[in-house]
Amino acid sequence: MDTTLPTTMLSTAQEAAKKAGEIILKYFGGDVSFALKADKTVVSIADKEAEQAIKELVMKRFPSHVFVGEETGTTGIGKIRWHVDPLDGTTNFKNKIPICGISIGVEMGGEAVLGVIYNPFTNQLFWAEKGNGAFCNGTKIKVNSLSLAKGIVVLDGSFRDDRALRKIKTQEELLSCGATIRAIGSNVLQLSGVASGQFVCSISDAVHSYDFMAGAVLVKEAGGVVTDYLGNAVTSDSVVVIASNNQENHRQLLELTKKYYLGYQGM
Repeated sequence: MDTTLPTTMLSTAQEAAKKAGEIILKYFGGDVSFALKADKTVVSIADKEAEQAIKELVMKRFPSHVFVGEETGTTGIGKIRWHVDPLDGTTNFKNKIPICGISIGVEMGGEAVLGVIYNPFTNQLFWAEKGNGAFCNGTKIKVNSLSLAKGIVVLDGSFRDDRALRKIKTQEELLSCGATIRAIGSNVLQLSGVASGQFVCSISDAVHSYDFMAGAVLVKEAGGVVTDYLGNAVTSDSVVVIASNNQENHRQLLELTKKYYLGYQGM
């Protein structure tokens, strides 16, 4: 199968992310109402308008592609799939915490091949294409070389349901190894943080394809490792995603996730 991507896909993803960022900044800190979704996460007009702006641009330029959005679901039938989270970190957004990101990832032949993550609050635009490296605002980025004990491990911020106990046990073992732990409340910024050298590792559970498709490309192109909790390559169906700066740290994390997430199906 031909895996060559249209040359305008990256620029389209970057443009779409910036448009969504403008919408998020417009609503941030304002009198915005939020609704509770079936999965117990929240959604607002900012999420919906940002996704619509991305979707309109992508589908106008690539009508034969598939759009998989957090808020609007799946549109289209085709070999190239766009996985979009228009506002990752909505709980942060709701509480006026400026730690949120937009994620646009492209999958082809079951593999993540292009990713764009935008933090509108810091104006950091991350992007990567398979085989072409990872960048932030035009500067090439790479993972750091720290050990698990010397760097920061970041966990996603959700402690609902049975994932809370799994996560607490994982943290206890990480702390016993001397790791420093943070939870920032945005899966996509966790992954861009690993790619840019802020974090040594990231663990996210109960995720969907739009939470990690872009970040998986970033981390791999920045020299890191990304798998599910069993060490398999991530797919659009993965529910736990582990990202690390090197194989040794990844091996240590997998020992924990295999122990505490075995049989986990997400929520």
